[in-house]
Amino acid sequence: MQKFEYRIPRYQVDLPILLVLGNLSILGRCTEISREGMSIELREPVAQDASGTVSFSYKELALELPICVTRGGAEHGGLKFVFESEKDRSAVEHLVTLLAGATGQPGPILVR
Repeated sequence: MQKFEYRIPRYQVDLPILLVLGNLSILGRCTEISREGMSIELREPVAQDASGTVSFSYKELALELPICVTRGGAEHGGLKFVFESEKDRSAVEHLVTLLAGATGQPGPILVR
């Protein structure tokens, strides 16, 4: 029997992002975010396992984090945050807490 693992909570959002992979800069949208990564929409395909940075902001918090592409594709993709410090991890946790509290309820929200 396979052990069941709970999925980390994800929150629906609509945030502009800048994805930088080497010399390539791609504008896109974050559609879901968690403490571990994000789902994105892009106009250009990205290669799975590519690495780079993602930049985005919400209210007074602006972040630029190292990432690894976990799901590539032409329109939809997935990014995993590669935390280089506890400060980066704390910043993402703070952001997710802000997003979760924007409606006063735990669970999915839409931010515009």
